[in-house]
Amino acid sequence: MEKLKTFLNSSYTPYQTCENAKNILAEHGFKQVEFGRLGKLEVGGKYFLSDGGTFAAFTVGKGDGVMIAAAHTDSPMLKIKGRNTLSGNPARLDCEVYGGAINYSFLDMPLKICGRVCTCESDTVTAHNVVSSFRVTAPSLAIHVQRDVNSSFSPSVQTDLTPFLGSQSDLLASLGFGKNAADFDLYACPAAEPYDSGANGEYLCSPRIDNLTSVFCALQAVCAAKPKGINICICFNSEETGSRTRTAAGSAYCTNLIKEIYAAAGKGNFENATDKTLLLSVDNAHAVHPAHPEKSDPVTKAELGGGITVKQHVNYATDALSSSAVKKIFTDSGVKVQDFYSNSDLPCGSTIGLIAAQSLNVRACDIGIAQLAMHSASEMCSYRDIEAMTKGLTAFFGKRVTFTDASAKTE
Repeated sequence: MEKLKTFLNSSYTPYQTCENAKNILAEHGFKQVEFGRLGKLEVGGKYFLSDGGTFAAFTVGKGDGVMIAAAHTDSPMLKIKGRNTLSGNPARLDCEVYGGAINYSFLDMPLKICGRVCTCESDTVTAHNVVSSFRVTAPSLAIHVQRDVNSSFSPSVQTDLTPFLGSQSDLLASLGFGKNAADFDLYACPAAEPYDSGANGEYLCSPRIDNLTSVFCALQAVCAAKPKGINICICFNSEETGSRTRTAAGSAYCTNLIKEIYAAAGKGNFENATDKTLLLSVDNAHAVHPAHPEKSDPVTKAELGGGITVKQHVNYATDALSSSAVKKIFTDSGVKVQDFYSNSDLPCGSTIGLIAAQSLNVRACDIGIAQLAMHSASEMCSYRDIEAMTKGLTAFFGKRVTFTDASAKTE
């Protein structure tokens, strides 16, 4: 699991995630191509592309079925607003929250400034991936001057979540950029090292477990599996903010790319293969918290170490047919499966599965690994579930599923 830890520790933003994914795929013989210019995809070929924090890796077999595993590359973090720092000494970064973060978890946490900076030379604008060589911190206010902190405290994003840049008040200069820097997408990202937890080291604690564990498992699986038709691992940016950007799951990019892949592989029109397509939305689920079991469903609880979680809710893409087909693939390969249902008194968000399935007109199932502290600056999951997910996705990519209105045949 050291490779996973390295991936989590260095994939600060979607831009670094795509760069790391590119390196992994290149090591496994994948050829880089461009959206809109795929050319002819050969049987036995392995390909990938990257755009705007979204990447796709795909392999081509002889058949016409399509197996898709979709995840997302973004996690909650602090987005830096503009190049000017807040007034005062020391200089502080002006931030807003990206995604639904547990805000207080970012206080006293080591952070790095990461993302991309665009420079302008002559008539060309170029984006450069950036990771600061230094850390910054947003220190909390001492208990001595806020006596009610343990009973009633909610940090102000504008006032409290402002990491100290220090005596260097020029943000871009601190990152090594001069006057030719035009604009940027920069974030203050959790930079705590991943670590093992528990007497037997059975748990992993790290930033970005949601959802980079899914990205990593899907990458390992698409590299390992031999496709019967076309296997696609696609990981989107912007899921934490609604999946509505140019290369997000809710955009035309997803549908157009998969149609182009299918046609470039010589399979014809993708519309003729929707009954042979299955999409997995791979995004983590909530494990029951032993200190707060009342927050989970009273009957069906997903547990740390309980295997791959099939996510069941009216806001998810899962239905009985897709769920049964997926469970059969997993159990036939010796992978444990459990169900997740939300507590009915609590709201439940949607996923990229529902969004992508709607635009593609394909069957879909939401799955993930169960975790705790979701959207905290440091989260927690079980190594056993990561192993199960990798094995399960590898088995998934080795199958083809054919659907009718009332049946699903796996082969």
